Amino acid sequence: MSTDFKTGDLVLCKVGAFAPWPAVVFPQRFLSPDVYRKRKRNCVAVCFFNDPTYYWEYIHKLKPLTDETIDQFLTQHSNNNNHGRHSVPKDLLGAYKLADKYTTLRSFMRNKFRSEGRLNEFNEEIMENGEVELDEDPFLGKVGDARNVKEELKQEEDQDEKRSQVSEESDKSEVEEENNDTNDKYEENMIKSETDLLDEDSKSDLTNDNKKNSSTKLKYHKKLDRKRRMEITMLFRRRMQRNLIQRKTPPGPDEITETHKLLQKIIENLDNDPPFFDVETLKKSKLYKLLKVINCDPNLKEFHPSCETILTHWIDLIATIKKSKAQST
Repeated sequence: MSTDFKTGDLVLCKVGAFAPWPAVVFPQRFLSPDVYRKRKRNCVAVCFFNDPTYYWEYIHKLKPLTDETIDQFLTQHSNNNNHGRHSVPKDLLGAYKLADKYTTLRSFMRNKFRSEGRLNEFNEEIMENGEVELDEDPFLGKVGDARNVKEELKQEEDQDEKRSQVSEESDKSEVEEENNDTNDKYEENMIKSETDLLDEDSKSDLTNDNKKNSSTKLKYHKKLDRKRRMEITMLFRRRMQRNLIQRKTPPGPDEITETHKLLQKIIENLDNDPPFFDVETLKKSKLYKLLKVINCDPNLKEFHPSCETILTHWIDLIATIKKSKAQST
C-alpha cells in the first residue's frame, strides 16, 4: 500500500469537534499494549503535541503540517492577536509551538516515553528490534502481528531466528539432560577455570611495573583468553540459560548465586582493551539475546540491573550485528 506519509512526518489530525491538531506519525512497534490493542486495519497511529493521547486515523484524512503552516498559524494567533471571539485554545497554541520546536522523531519519542514513565520500554524495543528510523512504513505493526499490511523481510527473519534458536536450545537441553550430573560437574570446573582466566585478563590492563615472571604470566593468560573467548562466552551463556530459563521449577540458591557471579564477571570485563566481548563473540554466542530474555522476565527482576548495565554497554555492538544481518539479506 502506497502512502503519502511516513513515520516522523508532521500532520494535522482532526478528531470530532476539535480543531485540526498538530501530531506526529508514530511507529506502531513502540506503542504501548493498550494503544496497540485498538489498532485498526488501514489506519496509522499519530501522537499529538501538547496532549497525552494517541489516535488511529485513515491516512487520507491526515493533512501535512509544513513549516509554512506552523509559521502562519503562530503569526496569526500570537499573544498580541490572540484575544476576542476568534482566539484559539491555549492548548492548541501550545501544540503548534511544540511542533515548531520539533527536531527529530527519536528525540520526540524519548521525551514522550520519559513523560509516560516508559523509558525502559523505549530502550528495550531499540535493543530488541533496532533504532528509531525516519520514513518507515506507518502501517507496519509489531513483529509477528498477522494483521500487518506489510511485514518487512528483516523482521520476519528475526522472528524465524528467535523461533529457531528456542527450538534448537530446547532440543539441545533434552540431549544434555541425559548426562546432567556429569555435565554440571564438568561445567562447574570449567566455570572456575575460565573465570580465573578472566580475572587475569582484567588485570592485564594494569601497569607493567611487575617482575618479569608476573608480566610473562599475564601476557600468557591474555593471549590464551583471546583465543578462547568464544568458548568462555558460550559457556557463560549455557550456564545462565540452564540456571534461569531452561527449567520447570524456579532457580534455587545455587543457580541464583552462580548467575550473579557470571553477570558480575561480564561487567568486570566490559572495558577490556582489546575488548573481550566483541561483535563476533556476541554474534555467534547470542549471549546478548539471552540477557534480553532475562531482562524481560518479571520473575527474574533481581538480575535486571546487571543485564541492563551490560546491554547498554553493548548497544553499539548489537546495532552492528543487526545492521550486518540486514545487509546480508
